[in-house]
Amino acid sequence: MTARAAARVGFLADVFTCAPEGGIGYWSRCSHYQWTSDQRAVIADLDEVEHTITLDTIARGITAIIGGDTALAEGHRRRIAAASPGDATGLDTADADTIVQTALFGHPIYG
Repeated sequence: MTARAAARVGFLADVFTCAPEGGIGYWSRCSHYQWTSDQRAVIADLDEVEHTITLDTIARGITAIIGGDTALAEGHRRRIAAASPGDATGLDTADADTIVQTALFGHPIYG
């Protein structure tokens, strides 16, 4: 895992928790979920392909969204970018879903 400031880890952990607890459940099944210390979730998508989600996954999705590397409504991109420095309170389960899908698939494919 990448070395990060405590505030950044807290932000990524908030988004991470939001994803399996509400954002991605309509297209995935979670077989393992660890939200303490070494955050990790193992999910299977609708095609039964297994994926592991970590804080690095969340960071990768956010970086791609903010960098414009994925097609996304500009308002959605701005909201994620505004929250990214460290306060996830402005993000919801749909944002967490978009972040995870972008990290895993390069862009949102479900929803």
